[in-house]
Amino acid sequence: MNNFKKLSKTLLVATALSGVSIMTSVTPELSKVMGSEAMAQVAFASPERAAQATAARAARPKLRSTYGIGERAGKFLTKVQEITAEEEPNYQEVIDILSDQRMDRLNPAETLAVHQYLAAAYSNIGRMDLALERYQTILAMDTISYTMRDQLTFVVGQIEFSNGNYNDAISYFYEWLQYQPDPSLSQIVIFANVHYSIGIADGISAAEKEKNFRSAIEFLNWAIDKAKAEGKPDKEEWYGILRAVHNSLEEMDKTLEYTELLASRWPKKDYWTQLSGLYAQKASEAGLSEAEAINYEKKQMAAFELLLRQDLLESGRELETMSQLYLYHESPYQAAKTLNSSIESGKSEKNYKNMNLLSMAYMNGKDFEDSVEPLIAAAELSDDGNAYIQLANIYLNLDKYEEATNAIDKGIAKGGVRREDQTRLLQGQAYLSLEQFDKARESFREAARDDRSRTNANNLLRYTDNEEKRINDIKEYLS
Repeated sequence: MNNFKKLSKTLLVATALSGVSIMTSVTPELSKVMGSEAMAQVAFASPERAAQATAARAARPKLRSTYGIGERAGKFLTKVQEITAEEEPNYQEVIDILSDQRMDRLNPAETLAVHQYLAAAYSNIGRMDLALERYQTILAMDTISYTMRDQLTFVVGQIEFSNGNYNDAISYFYEWLQYQPDPSLSQIVIFANVHYSIGIADGISAAEKEKNFRSAIEFLNWAIDKAKAEGKPDKEEWYGILRAVHNSLEEMDKTLEYTELLASRWPKKDYWTQLSGLYAQKASEAGLSEAEAINYEKKQMAAFELLLRQDLLESGRELETMSQLYLYHESPYQAAKTLNSSIESGKSEKNYKNMNLLSMAYMNGKDFEDSVEPLIAAAELSDDGNAYIQLANIYLNLDKYEEATNAIDKGIAKGGVRREDQTRLLQGQAYLSLEQFDKARESFREAARDDRSRTNANNLLRYTDNEEKRINDIKEYLS
């Protein structure tokens, strides 16, 4: 019988600590949650709280002696023990055997053993609702040891939390914590998960949300400090929750701090992408000096470029963003190279936005010849004629005056040109370079219709007349 009692206790502990997981994604509506009010108003990690827990343990009344396992109960419990020890236990058989017993004929020790085995059996067949009932029945017994009570109180809290019953879960957890001077790392982190999940749940006030987020932060910092003190590794997910909490609280500096830490210690694509975005946010914050803003902008590009260098930018959108960053930071060659490669590989579409961006990259790099083809494509795809006017300017830089005049005609025909008067002045000067004086005058007269360009256009008309006469005089002289 003594061996059996020892095994029963071992089974309870194993059962209590197995098969239960935290589901932080479950966020049901809740109207009121218990929090740190259940504890003395001191820091959770403080020596004062630990001392309070130690005192609470010492203040528990002594338990009266428990009964032993009798011969009759020992027979069916031994049978149950044998079944559970098999390689593939038949838990339904265990349930059937124990359900046939008359509980009113069992003493407290035998009753406890029955509930333990039933809880284990129900847990193993996936009926956590029935296992929970057994655990709660055991907790209602006044003869169980405080060690067992504490273990089950925590486990029941876990089950209630996984079921989304946050009110009950938090109550069990804090009942457990008041007697624990030195919780384990995993237990501390569970408290953080509980408070974080409550904080992101629907149906709670802003004040309750912030209170739970602050508690989550406090528990996570406790876990981190404890891990360092014990020489144990801190966990990536701890910092991930800290980052999420501070982001929800709109605490940008802390969010950035933890994202930098995650990206440096666990260098994953998502972390570097998020870090780049956070640097961009910081750069646009009010109150920064120009030098500070530029520094954050440079960090934004550096974080994204690191992903490019590791071939982690895979989508067209990501490569287009990289090209835009290169262009913004005056690296037009890299901008053109990145975007052109993305277009040629089929990752980026040959749409107006991309073709215009590619052309701009070439132009900013003074590579006007290469800028022509993508800009022609952009002009054809554009809803207005402004890209054709931009194309005309490139042709003028290349001394291709006829192509420039044709581009201007296409742009005006397409419509929506921002300053047609200035465009006509530009066209007239191109015709002058081609010595097509009548067409030049026609363009200048069109420009003169706009009050903003009338004076300039009239001056150019007189200049055109004089230039035509000069050219004709030279031709006559040479002939």
